[in-house]
Amino acid sequence: MSKSTEKVLITGSNGLLGQKLVKYFQEHNIEFLATAPNENKLSFCPNKNFAILDITNMVKIEEVIQSFNPTHIINTAAMTNVDACEEQETECFNVNAIGVANIIEEIEGTDIHLIQISTDFIFDGKKKLYAEEDTPNPLSNYGKSKWRGEEVIFESGYNNFTILRTSIVYGVGEKLNKGNIFSWAINELRAGKDLNIVNDQFRTPTFVDDLVQACAKVVDSNEFGVYNIAGGELLSMHEYIVKVANYVGADVKKVHAITSEKLNQKAQRPISSGLDIDKAKTELDYIPTEFVLSLSKIDLDN
Repeated sequence: MSKSTEKVLITGSNGLLGQKLVKYFQEHNIEFLATAPNENKLSFCPNKNFAILDITNMVKIEEVIQSFNPTHIINTAAMTNVDACEEQETECFNVNAIGVANIIEEIEGTDIHLIQISTDFIFDGKKKLYAEEDTPNPLSNYGKSKWRGEEVIFESGYNNFTILRTSIVYGVGEKLNKGNIFSWAINELRAGKDLNIVNDQFRTPTFVDDLVQACAKVVDSNEFGVYNIAGGELLSMHEYIVKVANYVGADVKKVHAITSEKLNQKAQRPISSGLDIDKAKTELDYIPTEFVLSLSKIDLDN
């Protein structure tokens, strides 16, 4: 980064993306405040750079933002367990939509740049790839809540925002509460277990380091608007896990292809929610890391 005047508030710092953002800003000597609704779980994040913040709590939002006085807020806080969102609808919308509204309410009238992390699940999956201007039509509570979070920003009239939509973010982190299919699959494969993975759902899996670079670019350039930030390959979930199995030297015959109907997931998923990243390539100089190369950059023993 070329400037040293940024002060970045990160919500959801105990999550995968939040952790990687903390590391990035540490390494680049950018002032930051990591926040999460509970204790600081990161061994590498000093407590002086951490505050407890539940974005559903308006009083805490006001307190933390006014105290730290950030130039940027990167909102990674979210309820992302798609099936749990079906069972816990109120909590899902409280975090993914009302939490965003709370942030917007607090920063209205300021120049704070809000960077909101969103998802491919705002789309219904009837197209192969979705561009930023395509019309959302979410199928699940998770998708609906994340789309509502975007709508809150659009409807507020607040202009200092960037929305980064992403898909199946993968990587490893420290003391993660929520496992992701990437980490889960590696653990299961190393234990010699058989996996049933759907072959009729297609995504553009995103290397977490690429998403961090996109966030950093937006902080540095202050580009506003909506951008898709995802991987460059549209893969079925089965193809995705087979590639992981191949890389870790596991028996790919243990990765069984099944249909979504047989998996019987609580939440309906889009068939294909790949993200078209041409706009980000042009305007943010975004270049996704090739999938196999990204695996070589991940400490799989973490």
